[in-house]
Amino acid sequence: MSLEELREQNIRLVTEKALDCFIKKGINNTRVSEIADAAGLTERSVYRYFATKSDIVIAAAFCYWERAKAHIARELEQHLSADTAMTGIEQINIILNSYAGLLFVDPEGIRFSLDAEVALFNVGKNTHVVNRPPERFEAYKGPLALALRCGLADGTVDPEANIKELYYNAYDSILGMMQRLTVGVPSVNELDARERLRAMCDMFTREFSAK
Repeated sequence: MSLEELREQNIRLVTEKALDCFIKKGINNTRVSEIADAAGLTERSVYRYFATKSDIVIAAAFCYWERAKAHIARELEQHLSADTAMTGIEQINIILNSYAGLLFVDPEGIRFSLDAEVALFNVGKNTHVVNRPPERFEAYKGPLALALRCGLADGTVDPEANIKELYYNAYDSILGMMQRLTVGVPSVNELDARERLRAMCDMFTREFSAK
């Protein structure tokens, strides 16, 4: 293994262990020395890869959203593997509901996503992280972007809709609700969380849909 390969391997290892630590203990309660121990490295080694703890948080945030995207892709693949063909709008509904389902699959991870945004904002680095999902719409590579392309081709997505606006609104609105539900806002006990998220996903699906 070359030195560059070893470096990349260690950066990935530190990032993954940091994410696990942040989810388990919280960002503020996790010391860099603990991340180093979890990765089997020295604290000095960690600081060779990351200049500050905030840089570790940024890397961990990207790592978390890679896990989230993989979850959504698996959920969609399970449906696509069925014999019946799926329209673009059907894929969109599955993707949005899979995204919303992260709250129940990994509530600690969703809470971490909120804590990371706050922590990075406090040190002026919040612009360093762009949530994935959603990927930049222009890149057109994420699951929802590809489903939208499919829906435009098969006629189930409205070509007159403001696709870009709906794309970002859907992801950000669902994430915002999930994050709020993890911190126990008063409405948590007023309505069923699953039903609320399902209703939001269905609402955005209707907005995307060809009328």
